[in-house]
Amino acid sequence: MSQSILPALFLAAALAAGCHEHGPVGAAGAEGASCCAEEAPAAVGLGDLPQTSLYLLEEPFTDQSGATFELADLRGKPVVAAMIFTNCSYACPRILADLRSIEAGLSAEQRSEVRFLLVSMDTLRDTPEVLANYATEKQLDTSRWTLLHGSDFAVRGIAAALGVRYKRDVNGDFAHSNLITVLDQGGRIEHQLEGLNADTSGSLAALVELLP
Repeated sequence: MSQSILPALFLAAALAAGCHEHGPVGAAGAEGASCCAEEAPAAVGLGDLPQTSLYLLEEPFTDQSGATFELADLRGKPVVAAMIFTNCSYACPRILADLRSIEAGLSAEQRSEVRFLLVSMDTLRDTPEVLANYATEKQLDTSRWTLLHGSDFAVRGIAAALGVRYKRDVNGDFAHSNLITVLDQGGRIEHQLEGLNADTSGSLAALVELLP
């Protein structure tokens, strides 16, 4: 497959998969949180996607420091990635807790070899400054954690590559898949964890297996 057409295919897959608007699930309904949907992410329609490096996506992002960031900048380290938005009050804090559980399961030496990636789906509100404040508030070590803001095109592309579905509601919040992905050193999907408060041991084991 030509590398030059991969970004377009990723985006086409995202648009084809779409995202069905749906309300809160289970206990989250009491909170009225539109971001708490827990439906399974749809397949993006590319049978070889898990073997295809995300780093072939060339659309640039901006990190929490305001610097231009390309996904290929992560090459060479295992990456644990998720998509969130900072105004989310239900699902995203639980995704972050699961990411921290994975991080806590690593030794200090192992943590130095792993990168954690949060990509915001909220292209309007989650500016680099907002993401920087979020990192400070959540006490995320930005030597290991990278938070990204991107264009709508860039965000849809990485969502397609990861199999994440999302849709903005009338309040500007999102219904979205809850998915954590472990990428190998070349940006290929090694393991995915679906749902909230799930057993993170499989993701941790997959991540440790990738470490030298």
